[in-house]
Amino acid sequence: MAGELTTDNYWDSTYVFRGGVRPVSLDGYKSHCAKLIYSKKRPYVEAASSILEIGGGGSQWLAYLAPEFPSKEFVSLDFSKKGNALLSDYAKANELKNLSVEEGDFFSANMGGKKFDFVYSHGVVEHFEDLSSVLLGHSRFLSPTGAMLTIIPNMAGILGWLTKKMNKSVYDIHVPHDLGSFKKGHDDAGLRLVDFGYLCSSNFGVLSSCFKNQKSAGYRLYKQLTRVSKAVWWFEERSFELPRSGLFSPYIFAVSKRG
Repeated sequence: MAGELTTDNYWDSTYVFRGGVRPVSLDGYKSHCAKLIYSKKRPYVEAASSILEIGGGGSQWLAYLAPEFPSKEFVSLDFSKKGNALLSDYAKANELKNLSVEEGDFFSANMGGKKFDFVYSHGVVEHFEDLSSVLLGHSRFLSPTGAMLTIIPNMAGILGWLTKKMNKSVYDIHVPHDLGSFKKGHDDAGLRLVDFGYLCSSNFGVLSSCFKNQKSAGYRLYKQLTRVSKAVWWFEERSFELPRSGLFSPYIFAVSKRG
């Protein structure tokens, strides 16, 4: 399957470790990176009537967006039973009638042939070796005028180097794309780029997936690095945005359309 680097067990264990669903927070300087992600997402959500998150099991974003935009239709597509159960239970408990959960693989799922005005994913496509085929798999859910937002961790920069040192098994399930290879994957898939680049100046919190043991020396270093990021965000919220770079930025994003 396009050189998939992860397993069902990996994702199920990730959802179990995460616990319940909590909406993403956009409050205060500690949510600085989330606000920047939202700035890329919000115009398309506002313009859309139907929105699909691919890999949306246990999604914090859907938990935030569905009540924020009650007139929109939100759908999650994920193959993880545990992730789907988390989000489905959350939607029922909070009476989010505009949020539905579909179980399936984005390569083969049909969903009755439904197309969406806005499709997005966070941290999905970099787990496959063949980027263009994965992007094609995502784009087949787009309506003719729809837009797709794809966000991946910047594993070609300092975060990738630290991940490799702290937990190589986590590093090995990522393809370390830089902006050039990410752009090429979209070009090879025949997608037209509307906007792309690095996102946020720093976020060492991305390293959290490296640690299950919170007593290790590596975990203590990680906690100190997250404090550096929070100090940077405090400055940026009160002054100006620092440059985004291939070395330190935590995310790469692309907005694309078919053809």
